[in-house]
Amino acid sequence: MAKEKKVDTIEKLAALVAEGFADVESKFEEVNLTLGHVQDDVRSLRYDVKELKSDVGEIKRDITAHGKAIDKDALALINHERRISKLEHVR
Repeated sequence: MAKEKKVDTIEKLAALVAEGFADVESKFEEVNLTLGHVQDDVRSLRYDVKELKSDVGEIKRDITAHGKAIDKDALALINHERRISKLEHVR
């Protein structure tokens, strides 16, 4: 009778171990799905950052060009003011 009890206990242990592995496997699948979503989000962020980098580069070029144009215009205005002030003294 004792042998039968041991076999019954071993079978229960095996069943519990099998259940445990099944639970771990299902959790592992859930984690894999979550990681897949995280990878998709990271790819999306990388794409967005690449776009932003190109936009920032374009904005920098535009600002530099505007700054140079403003400097040239400012110099032209200063030179015109000097000329006008000299011409006013001549009158």
